[in-house]
Amino acid sequence: METTTTSDPRLMSIPAPLRLALIRILQTRCIADALPSVFHLFVHNGKITSLVFVALYLLFVSIWFPFYLLALAVSEWGVYTILMSAIIFGGRAFIRMIAFPGSNSGVVKEIENEFSKYSVRMLLAASNAIIEVLSVIVPGSSEGSSISRGDVASQWNHALSYKDRVLGVYLESLLYLFRQPPSATHPKVADLTRFGNNKLTGDLGDLSGLTLQARADGRTLLEQLSTIIHLMDEFEASAKSILEPGARKPTSQMSDESRKIAKQLLSVMMEFRDFVTSLKPVATTTESSDDRGEEDPADAIRRRIEEQNGSLVDFVKSGLSSLIPMIDPPPHNSIFCFDLQRGCMMSRYRGATQFWVRRPSGGMLDVLLFPARGQTSQGTRNSKAVLYCNPNAGLIEVATGMSLVGGNVPTADPDNNTHDHSWADFYTAQGYDFYTFNYAGYGRSFGSTFCLSGQRADEHYYPGFWSRLKRVFKSSFLSFRPTTDTLREDGTTVALHLLNDLGIQKLVVHGESIGGVAASGVGHRLSQMPGTQSKISLLICDRTFCNLESVAQRLVGGWSGYAIRALAPFWNSDVMGPFLAASCPKVVANDAADVIISDSASLRSGIALWKELYRGSKASASATRGIGWFTEEPLHYRMANWEDVCVNDSRYVSSSFHPRAPSWPSDRFITMEEAFHFAACCKRIGKVARRALSNGLDIDGEGLPGSHPVVVQAWTVLSCCSGLTGSTLGASVKRGHDTTVTWLCSLLVFGGQTVVGHAERRLSSDPTRPLTIVPADFDERPAGYQQQESPPTKVFPKPIPEVLERLSLLLEHNTDDSLSSVSHEMGYIIGMLQYAQERITASVALYQSSRNLQDSSPYSTGCFLNLHCGHNNGFSKSEKQRLSALLRMVDASIPVV
Repeated sequence: METTTTSDPRLMSIPAPLRLALIRILQTRCIADALPSVFHLFVHNGKITSLVFVALYLLFVSIWFPFYLLALAVSEWGVYTILMSAIIFGGRAFIRMIAFPGSNSGVVKEIENEFSKYSVRMLLAASNAIIEVLSVIVPGSSEGSSISRGDVASQWNHALSYKDRVLGVYLESLLYLFRQPPSATHPKVADLTRFGNNKLTGDLGDLSGLTLQARADGRTLLEQLSTIIHLMDEFEASAKSILEPGARKPTSQMSDESRKIAKQLLSVMMEFRDFVTSLKPVATTTESSDDRGEEDPADAIRRRIEEQNGSLVDFVKSGLSSLIPMIDPPPHNSIFCFDLQRGCMMSRYRGATQFWVRRPSGGMLDVLLFPARGQTSQGTRNSKAVLYCNPNAGLIEVATGMSLVGGNVPTADPDNNTHDHSWADFYTAQGYDFYTFNYAGYGRSFGSTFCLSGQRADEHYYPGFWSRLKRVFKSSFLSFRPTTDTLREDGTTVALHLLNDLGIQKLVVHGESIGGVAASGVGHRLSQMPGTQSKISLLICDRTFCNLESVAQRLVGGWSGYAIRALAPFWNSDVMGPFLAASCPKVVANDAADVIISDSASLRSGIALWKELYRGSKASASATRGIGWFTEEPLHYRMANWEDVCVNDSRYVSSSFHPRAPSWPSDRFITMEEAFHFAACCKRIGKVARRALSNGLDIDGEGLPGSHPVVVQAWTVLSCCSGLTGSTLGASVKRGHDTTVTWLCSLLVFGGQTVVGHAERRLSSDPTRPLTIVPADFDERPAGYQQQESPPTKVFPKPIPEVLERLSLLLEHNTDDSLSSVSHEMGYIIGMLQYAQERITASVALYQSSRNLQDSSPYSTGCFLNLHCGHNNGFSKSEKQRLSALLRMVDASIPVV
């Protein structure tokens, strides 16, 4: 505001008392003075202020007027109802898109596009391999080749492998999809094609979701593949003496007929290569920007606007055009679609077939069977099988990956039979039939709604605005949508079909990520049914959560858990309750470093919290729904942290508050207060140590001036303490209060299984000796770790006995008295770790029973698999070996080390 003084002539005519009061008011700082400088022009100039208010009013009217017109038709309360319904519907749609992305058509399109790229690459590689060897044989060929004439026979065998494993796979799949007679059967094996691939059976699709051009491309591709394979067979028959392995006859002695066929084949292959190149999907804007390196989002937006001649309207239109295909997906414009991908995948597995299972509430489920190696679906039926429940973005069309490598069909590659990069390869190699299915709403599986009585919604695609509006309305409001309950229903339906209709006697149920919802539901229900109770041999919940809300809280924010409850009040995403209640052998696999499902929200952590902290007050699995939610530290600990004192010294805490560490065996479990106090003590020591480091101390507290050097050493040791479940204490303290509580409970509930496993391996040479625990069994570090460590960048987790020993030495030789300020915290932490060590050492039989799957009673914790593979990656070699050992235990029904 303008400065006003007593010399202003405008004020001199005003009486003195009023003048002084007016001057005081004008000199007082107001809200307008506190505004950013950009707003000063608006508040200092009356005309501009008026214009701004008019513009804001017109904007308000433009927003309000449509609602006013709507209120004339449906009343004011009707408008409120419509707005609330839109918010709830949009929120539920967003939650469903995050929880079940595999049901989104956009994910399907992305998979189909990736398969198109891969198919083009493989067909081009086959073309180049064949053209390269033919260019040596055909004189005067314009195609250069690096193959010498002496290597023609070996390179021709390489081309034949492409014919069988690539060209033959696509040919047989297209013949099946176009309902044409298949090629000849393998002369020695009835269930294989002439190329040595699996004979396709079941409903693989009818290419109904393709454009007319894509179907025409498919027929052209089929005709060219048939011609190529026919010419290759003719050429091989006529030039047999030259192309056989070990043949010494030079290519110059080839007959004229063979040269003529080779020339024709070369011409066809070059045309085929050009045609396949034309089938390559057009790169999208996002894909074309990959070559630009990392680009700032603002620059990317600006660049797109510039590419559209700077028109903001065109940019908005392009945004809407990318959104509309997600709501109303157009037909796929490439022959390389899900149907063809399904056929290529099943061609690699001998005896693989597809079948449908009817849902009790209406609809059908798309199921694939991959028989165990050495068995086929036409032969003797296997008595043991695995039912695999997909993760949230998983579909059966990519159950074995997108590669043509793998499977169990005969092949010239000996390593192919040991390929286990997918669960289908792993379990079939273990002797199990592998069944996987799409949940209703995923892929071709469909359910029933109040207006669609279990019928597939496939319709012919009609262009036009009204046809699109009809499809959008139907897909948005009338079509089936998956929920957590439908996942359980679908898993149970398929499992009952396998047990009751197909005669499976031993069923392993494996659920990954959100598949744990379906798997735990299957294990719980079937283990309670008299006819199926003995047939559920193993339940595996792999990298899953205790409930969906706890995952959202740590990915999005604490409010998101309540938002899910409000927008989807009838969803029950609890995995822990059904898992605990299942009376069958159980396995919980978890990676503490999982970036998708936080360790505090994992199933393992939920079980540990329920077993340790809620055992006395919540005695049934029905009370597990809210466990794993984000929990703030109690108020008195927050106040002590604000005061920067120990909680015992806080003025906000009663003088009678003196918690003590539990002792074994008088305390069988720890309490909630003891776990919270342990977390607060760890946080306090870490805070003091960080302050010491900021004062110039090195990590060892030596050589530099400062305070609290020994406390830094103590925290360095303590932060590296191993929790025996994949995480260190320091990493847990860094992530927050509830993560530290989870670390402690997981150590007490599951850490003993890790210790017993080390003891079993130590005594494996003499199995007659009784199982005893020694301090070395707490050590997870590899042999020779001293040479691999390079503090402070790389330090292996320290075992609890070593941590206790080093902390005791630091307390004993506290030369600078720096631990005095945290003496209570140090004493409590040492007492808690001693309790954990004594409890684990004394409860060997309990941990051994869980580890060896002997305890299958309800509310048992199950066997713990400590993973280090991340959320979306496959198990490592050692992790697969441990799972294989568990499967052998299930088969033998006896403990196996």
